[in-house]
Amino acid sequence: MRKKIILTFGTRPEAIKMAPVYLALKKDSAFSVKLALTGQHSDMLDEALDIFGMKPEYNLNIMTAAQSLADITSSAVKRLDAVYQKEKPDMVLVHGDTSTTFASALAAFYNGIPSAHVEAGLRTGDKNEPFPEELNRVLTDSISDILFPPTKGALRNIKREGLRPALVSVTGNTIVDAAGMISRDESAVTDSVRRLAEKPFVLFTMHRRESWGKPMEGVFDFLKKYFTSARGVNVVYPVHPNPAVKNTAEKILGLSDNIILTAPLNYRDLIYLLKNCLFAVTDSGGIQEEALVFGKKVVLLRERTERPEGVTAGFVKVAGTAPSKIRSCISGLLKDSAAKKTFRNPYGDGRASERIVRALRKYFELPATTRIRDFE
Repeated sequence: MRKKIILTFGTRPEAIKMAPVYLALKKDSAFSVKLALTGQHSDMLDEALDIFGMKPEYNLNIMTAAQSLADITSSAVKRLDAVYQKEKPDMVLVHGDTSTTFASALAAFYNGIPSAHVEAGLRTGDKNEPFPEELNRVLTDSISDILFPPTKGALRNIKREGLRPALVSVTGNTIVDAAGMISRDESAVTDSVRRLAEKPFVLFTMHRRESWGKPMEGVFDFLKKYFTSARGVNVVYPVHPNPAVKNTAEKILGLSDNIILTAPLNYRDLIYLLKNCLFAVTDSGGIQEEALVFGKKVVLLRERTERPEGVTAGFVKVAGTAPSKIRSCISGLLKDSAAKKTFRNPYGDGRASERIVRALRKYFELPATTRIRDFE
């Protein structure tokens, strides 16, 4: 009898990072796979599902106007509880660090269902940064029966905390699988995005809760003053739809000649821009990893990162939100923004999903179908 696996996620980044796992499991006749979406970011989720050909069996649509973190968590636990009681899966797979991630693992635990955490073990050591993602990861790791840390550094965090899951496998990050998969076919990239890449540009994103208010305003104001026409470099900013971000961006950056504000981009277009930019300036977790797939460097608008491998490799510059530090990092990269052609990506080798399927087969005592080793 096939083992029933339910993948749960609620945001576009989770969908993208879980897509390679979903597709790999669908190819394996030992597993029956279903998707349960919470719809935490319903307006940005559908295009990621379409790109990867994922069709959910459940979409719980928990999103409401001005929803709080408590709203998201409580709604997700309650509605996933009903799904798990109906389906009685053999395993629940969760990903990353959102409120949906924690709620999914908790609901599985309440129902006596084993859970596996993809991208486990990432830590900054500060429960308030990133908020609430850091604590979501810690709690999800403590609940889960299988942990899939993407790197040896993440594995060390798990061991340091004394966690004793039934199985641990270092897989590499599934985003490397996903970005590589999407970048190989540029035929569907939109014409408007191709035009954005015709001139030298920096890709910019900023959306994190801890940056809202004065930190974000300060960064926007700096960019407006720094990237003038005389510099000869554009900034392309796909603006997050949250009003706390969108309204501030339009107010400060809306009339800037060299800072181009766009609506949120589909993943294929975003990857095209990342592949063709000079470098990225961001507070995103995923872009830190995706940039290295293409040898691009990153100025990180956070005080610390749970993905230190990029810093050690010399690709990620931790700047925080102080304009003076951002200026120093950006100026240095504008002088030397060439992509590094040959290097070993510390985040993965594009085979993370293969390792996850291998580990699930081992957990369920099924015959091995690959001899691939853990990611080094």
